[in-house]
Amino acid sequence: MARKTVIPMGKHKPLGSSWQAMDMAYSRVYEPENRPEFRCFVTGQKDSMQAAYDAYKQAQARHERVLLLKQKMLDKGLL
Repeated sequence: MARKTVIPMGKHKPLGSSWQAMDMAYSRVYEPENRPEFRCFVTGQKDSMQAAYDAYKQAQARHERVLLLKQKMLDKGLL
């Protein structure tokens, strides 16, 4: 039976060989967040988002009116 070649995978250690370095790495999880709270409308997007929503609602209402007109024309036998 032939021998198989052993492929070294390397050493996988988080932050070095000491337990103190690992303790320091995992202690960051328990620290409070210092980032500011993310709010979508603070960056000045409110006006453009409102305009896009209004345009969408107008297009949707126009589409519904066209479908209603088409249905009435089908009922009367015009199409």
